[in-house]
Amino acid sequence: MHTLTKHQVQRLALYKQGLYHTPTASTPEEALTIFQNLGCVQLDTLNVVTRSQHLIFWSRMQEFQTDWFHQFYEQHHMFEHYLHALSVLPMQEHPYMQPFLRHFQETRVERTPLHDQLLQAIEQHGTLTGQQAARVLELPQTQKDTWQLSPVRRALDQLWRSGEIGALRDTKFHKVYCRLQDQVPSNLLNQTQTTADTIHRYVHKAVSAMGAATESDIADYFRFKRQTVRPHLTDFQQVQVAGDSEPYYMLPEDAELLPQLEDEPTHSTFLSPFDNLIWHRPRLEKIFDTHFRLESYVPEAKRQFGYFALPILIRGSIVGTIDLKADRKKKTININKLVIFDPQKQNHPNYQPEIETILHRLTQFLGF
Repeated sequence: MHTLTKHQVQRLALYKQGLYHTPTASTPEEALTIFQNLGCVQLDTLNVVTRSQHLIFWSRMQEFQTDWFHQFYEQHHMFEHYLHALSVLPMQEHPYMQPFLRHFQETRVERTPLHDQLLQAIEQHGTLTGQQAARVLELPQTQKDTWQLSPVRRALDQLWRSGEIGALRDTKFHKVYCRLQDQVPSNLLNQTQTTADTIHRYVHKAVSAMGAATESDIADYFRFKRQTVRPHLTDFQQVQVAGDSEPYYMLPEDAELLPQLEDEPTHSTFLSPFDNLIWHRPRLEKIFDTHFRLESYVPEAKRQFGYFALPILIRGSIVGTIDLKADRKKKTININKLVIFDPQKQNHPNYQPEIETILHRLTQFLGF
């Protein structure tokens, strides 16, 4: 069995994730290629610096414009689904979601007259937000906490997750529901895929996006159970990683990339806490020797990294975290906390120049 070093696994992951070389990508078309390679991009509503999904593209591109993300919805390049978490996927993946949509409809939805009323309203109006739908149906306003859904929003969400309607985003990232045929091209709507087809496709996509990965890593990438992905692992080359007893799996052709990755990585950037490279924390600890947690919901006194700390990637290593907050009125970025891992280590490099360069690039991206 072929043996890789942990260093090789780390570099292969960086390369496959588009974080190895200093990026040159600067067009919407190149952003879509990055999107295809990642397989999906996790969405998050937190907007402390900028939205997480924007950071994921910015980290991998010389230039990225947030308007492109909204255009990708309008131009039918992406759609939302719960795969890994709430994520966007390339539009051509829509047929492969059919088994999940059907399963949700059959197991999670109790049909009511409200569902049918909402379908009729969307058919008539084309697009509706939750608030607009409530007004159209002349339903009373209900006071809900931010994490709770009103009956209208819950029914709309169920229709969307059942594949009966589509969901877009407006420029303020509010969800807008629409007729499915207005979001998904007809050639894709008429395709059907089996559950086996879908699992097979996404196991392959997960391995391709990570380079070399364990069964647990592969299962987590699209949030499948380990027993679900296990029968598909015979498609890959099994390798051993020095110091790790668990087998890893990789595409046979990716072994040819290893000689190209002997040169030092050149890219330095900040990563979203929801970045595909680091979202599976056990893999992050194992491959990059990095312990990191999102602490937005941790009491302030117990935070080690900060409310919305961004891991700092410098030339192949995650060297620390930086907790930032954008002040859009003053057009400045405030550094709340900077954590450098192992600061007392002998001959520890000075990362300040690289961090200042990344900060400058980030302020330009934000238009500050």
